[in-house]
Amino acid sequence: MKVNKSWKWLWSLLVLPVMGVSLQACGPKHQEEPDCGFVQNVYGERVSWKSSVPVTLYVHEAFPEEMVPALKSAIAVWNKTAGRDLVRLAESYRVPGEPSPRQDGMSVVYWMSTWEKDKKAEQARTSVYWTSDEIREADIRINDADFDFYVDTPKSGKDVHLESIFVHELGHVLGLKHNDQATGSVMATYLSSQTLRIKISDLDRENIRCEY
Repeated sequence: MKVNKSWKWLWSLLVLPVMGVSLQACGPKHQEEPDCGFVQNVYGERVSWKSSVPVTLYVHEAFPEEMVPALKSAIAVWNKTAGRDLVRLAESYRVPGEPSPRQDGMSVVYWMSTWEKDKKAEQARTSVYWTSDEIREADIRINDADFDFYVDTPKSGKDVHLESIFVHELGHVLGLKHNDQATGSVMATYLSSQTLRIKISDLDRENIRCEY
């Protein structure tokens, strides 16, 4: 049977969850399984990186160096939770070029100075690409056009805690979906200004260990 190798795609929005997947040509490897808080494909299989961890992240050259510690701290949060390295920042992590997220085989964090006018409420967005039930690439965009972010101390009451944003978006990178039912989940859709949400809840911990 000829298999359609076209990529799946998923927009994971911090503020507004909009998801879509295309159909695949061949059947599932197994029957439906518990989602454990993960996105599932049309066959009920959890979508994740499987054994292809740790995920290697790169940072676009426009990303402010003073914000990199927030990303590193968020990576450490998930690695500590899993008891193993799930994500790592590439040793030479800067990538040049236009800040235009695209399917190119590299997982990159972009600091965006422009944003769609009809989506100004989004603080960040993660795009995840997969084939069958295995993630191949995930890109994070940070909306610097409409929000101000901070690492240690906010300058105003409207500033957003960047590490909290990254903890949430890295959850999407790993395959987790939004969770607005469980109190304290880092995968809750909304994050208010000056709110710290970097502590992984018990349910988040159970979910990530379910797959990894």
